[in-house]
Amino acid sequence: MTTIQLGTTSGIWYDVKNFSTDKRPWFGELPQLPAGDFSFAVVGDRCGLATPGVFEKALDLLTDLKPSFILSVGDLIEGYWRDPANVHEEWDEIDAKIAATGVPFFQVVGNHDYGNPMMADVWRARKGFEYYAFRLNDVLYLVVNTENPPQEFPDALMDTIKQATERFKQNPTTPMEQLFSGMAAMSPEEAAELSKLTIGIGEEQMAFFQEVLENNRDAKHTFVTMHKPGWKSDNADFAELERMLEGRSHTVFAGHFHSLEYTNQPEASKQYIQLGRTGGLTHGGNRSDENLILWVTMRNGVPSYRVIHLDGVDEIEKYEPHEH
Repeated sequence: MTTIQLGTTSGIWYDVKNFSTDKRPWFGELPQLPAGDFSFAVVGDRCGLATPGVFEKALDLLTDLKPSFILSVGDLIEGYWRDPANVHEEWDEIDAKIAATGVPFFQVVGNHDYGNPMMADVWRARKGFEYYAFRLNDVLYLVVNTENPPQEFPDALMDTIKQATERFKQNPTTPMEQLFSGMAAMSPEEAAELSKLTIGIGEEQMAFFQEVLENNRDAKHTFVTMHKPGWKSDNADFAELERMLEGRSHTVFAGHFHSLEYTNQPEASKQYIQLGRTGGLTHGGNRSDENLILWVTMRNGVPSYRVIHLDGVDEIEKYEPHEH
């Protein structure tokens, strides 16, 4: 059984057996709140193909709304680099913006953040580790890495992704077929393999979360945050994690597909929420693909959810006087 140890920030646990580091994958400290109700926010994928200004708009809004903390479902950078200097440059930019909010911000590994072994090394050099857990009052949070090990793409596909990213930066209105023009031809087998929802969790994480759950049997509600929606996969580790959560009221957050979906299973006391995008490129063009923030309010250990659509949030300066 993996040994866990209370981290340097009170109420946050990490796997001390596997990680000896002073780096942390979060900003700020977990607030010390009196027992009772509180609210937090969840943001969706900023990338791939980040629409300029959208994630920044979300951060500005949350700076004003002041939730107790913010959860991310991953994909904060475009990633898929071969040179670590490029990875550090991307993290330097977004980390500075997140830190400037002053709101505690908990990061989750996404495939764009962790797209090959080199990028995984950069993550650990900057952020220490990629799975952890914390508790706020009577609510437990598990943060899971679904990219263990990273899913590596062929070089030709990585080149296409970088070219599309550059085209999108130059003109965010570029049609999808033009963004990915010149994409190397793939066999049907390669295309099927690439489109498969590949999830990796692993024995070390499973042992860690089992111990955390055992030590927090009295939690009224448990939130599990991951990047890829495990409930849409046939991953054996996710199935085992679900078994560990049986009998507990719980919610699983994920992202990856840039479209908001809510599944409620009251008979099993569980909910699945696939976050919409918070800056990433739309995958479909319907309402569930709009840029958004999820606002979660806990009342006596029971969550309620509100969707904040960023495209409906305006600056007051736009409303100039007009004649009546």
